[in-house]
Amino acid sequence: MATLQPAAPRPRALPEAPSLGVRRSMGRASRTLMVALALLAVGALGTFQVLQSSQVAGVGYEIRALERERTALSAAVAQLEAQVAMRSNLERVHSEAVGRLGMVRPDETVTVSVDVAAPPVVPLPRRYVTPTEPTVLVQPGWLERLLGMLPGFS
Repeated sequence: MATLQPAAPRPRALPEAPSLGVRRSMGRASRTLMVALALLAVGALGTFQVLQSSQVAGVGYEIRALERERTALSAAVAQLEAQVAMRSNLERVHSEAVGRLGMVRPDETVTVSVDVAAPPVVPLPRRYVTPTEPTVLVQPGWLERLLGMLPGFS
């Protein structure tokens, strides 16, 4: 039978200087911090790109909606122009006046004579005239009159 021999004792490591242990642990912490900061920067960059692309997409939707609205308004303007052209036709106006409103030409014409002369200026209704505020002339004060008498201050 074989006998087991006890393992040889390991040589004891020399105690390390306290500054080396601190430097080694700070190196690990700084590497971890650098990796964390790099991951944070990559995450922030990704978030920025997502936010920017979503903003661009939102602006694109708004532009598309405004283009649709402009197209609809252009169609409405064209339709209104067609209605105006149709209603400004004199034959159609005459047929509407006679048919729908029952208007007819008068049988006799009445002439009224007026003995008062026409006014020199044709008065306009108030809705067509913009009211103006009366201007008030400001009298110059004594200092302004005094300075006006001096040459170069007039």
